[in-house]
Amino acid sequence: MTPEEYCRDKAAPAGSNLYYSTLYHDPQVRRKLHALFAFYHELSEVLCESSDPGAARVTLYWWFEEIGRLFSGEARHPITRELSQVDSANYLSQPELMGCVAAMAQVLDTPETGAYRDWLERHSAASGTIWKAAGQACGCTDPGKLAVLAHAGCCYGAFELLHHLRHFARLGLNILPSELLTGHNLFLETVIQPDYGEAAQRFFADLFERLHTDMETCLAGLQGEDAGNLLFSRVMLKIQVALCREYQSDPVQITDSRISLTPLRKLWIAWRTARKSVVPAKAGTR
Repeated sequence: MTPEEYCRDKAAPAGSNLYYSTLYHDPQVRRKLHALFAFYHELSEVLCESSDPGAARVTLYWWFEEIGRLFSGEARHPITRELSQVDSANYLSQPELMGCVAAMAQVLDTPETGAYRDWLERHSAASGTIWKAAGQACGCTDPGKLAVLAHAGCCYGAFELLHHLRHFARLGLNILPSELLTGHNLFLETVIQPDYGEAAQRFFADLFERLHTDMETCLAGLQGEDAGNLLFSRVMLKIQVALCREYQSDPVQITDSRISLTPLRKLWIAWRTARKSVVPAKAGTR
């Protein structure tokens, strides 16, 4: 398997959200996006699939070393080898990638946050950085839109982490905004109980409503010039907005199962969004 194939299979396997979000981009741009999001998914899996926080920290420390090797021309991992092969000079920096790893490690060390805004901001150095870099890889240079992309990335990272709420709870880690929990007179142990209750329903409904509003605001900020270049972000946000609506109808499903849109619905969202955008090139073939 080549580094390019590894990144594609890691970040955007057929039927995944990112697969449809990048479907209408130029093949070379799509390759850059796959490499960036593969890096993020690789780190995320360290957090969300390891039952031993100590082992996860060791793996993340290895990634610090690997990023150093990437920028010294000695990359070993398929993802960093792919990042070294695509044109990344203008949108990747060693401090930013190391900051991404450090932000992931912070979830293990000090996961709890206070207010909802602080909860989102915790993802700025990880998924926020990746989304901003992805926008730059697509040719976006507008500081305002890059800031919107960074915030959209925070929403993306927070939303994805919610799907692993029980995993972190088993490790004794609270990844929910603690002030919002307190505001609903709840504790982490309460919201993950099988019987839930109306208070837990209201808490998750409140959380998804806030995420939904933020995602819609990001979508509005990505309209106009560069809309075609930033197609991946708009499709991804629309898929996540649709998922938020699904969870709002039955909020506590987030603790039990992962809702997914059908491939046909994702394709419809991608096609319709692309049709309304000025896309830089036709979709390539895989």
